[in-house]
Amino acid sequence: MSNQTVENVEEKSSLPLYFICFFTIITIILIILRIFFLDMFEWVKETKDIDFKILIEGMNNGLVNFYDPVAISDWPPYYLYFWYFLFFPIYLPIYLNPNNLIIGIFIWDILRLVLTIIIVREAPRVFKEKKDLLIFYMLSIVGFSIDGYYNNVNFLISFFLFYSYVFLEKDKKWIAGILFTLATFKITAFLFLPVILIARKINWRDLIYYLVPLFLICIPYLIFPNYFFQMFDNWFYSDEEIHGVLIIDSIMWKALQPSHLMFIGLLLIIFLENITNEDRKNLYRLILVSIITVYYVYLTTIVFIIPVVFG
Repeated sequence: MSNQTVENVEEKSSLPLYFICFFTIITIILIILRIFFLDMFEWVKETKDIDFKILIEGMNNGLVNFYDPVAISDWPPYYLYFWYFLFFPIYLPIYLNPNNLIIGIFIWDILRLVLTIIIVREAPRVFKEKKDLLIFYMLSIVGFSIDGYYNNVNFLISFFLFYSYVFLEKDKKWIAGILFTLATFKITAFLFLPVILIARKINWRDLIYYLVPLFLICIPYLIFPNYFFQMFDNWFYSDEEIHGVLIIDSIMWKALQPSHLMFIGLLLIIFLENITNEDRKNLYRLILVSIITVYYVYLTTIVFIIPVVFG
């Protein structure tokens, strides 16, 4: 092995350590912000951990009334019903004693950090191109920071889909399909399937490994169709405060917020890693990273910040 090759391998292997430090520092900063500065700034007081609090209120509705509105948010719940069971271990101590809310938030913070560190450490064993890894990590930092500030759930989607891909690479397709299904509590995870199809990691016949677990977990929607229609209506709810140039911007904000960038980065690296022609890969990398950057700058400024601040 040449010296240059050895240097490239060592440089690539050091990448996870650097970014693990970044993710850890971000988590510590957010915890410090919550403990010491929460009451100093009104906007921070109102927005910090708001998504976690919305999740708790949605759980308070119970499984039967899972899609009923919650008082703390204009946005009605829209996750698939089985999220209730995934989140229940975090919710139960808070249900028993509401004073445990802050403990639940800290546990959620630590869980986010631990699962993200696992992804960051394992990614170089799955993806070989250093440039793509760097893009994935950079997008993940942005998504992780915003996800951590609002205390949302997107890190969990990234974890399920990452290991769905890992087990797909090991040719354990049923496990891959089950992990994909668990990620679909938020419907944006469905983007994973067209990406691995385009990347030729699966063929159309392999969809059975993903669609059968998904069908089984969605059987309650067939038994209780009104339950499904209530969820469907919630998907297309449009917030009057959040809007941009396009009619669907409010809906797209819900589906592809900046906090989803770790998940988006994962889809991007899966696609790029399976392009064999280097010139085509460089071109696609430039185009896709530019599109993602421009879209999320637009989504953050035009769709969210300007309407909220000046609306």
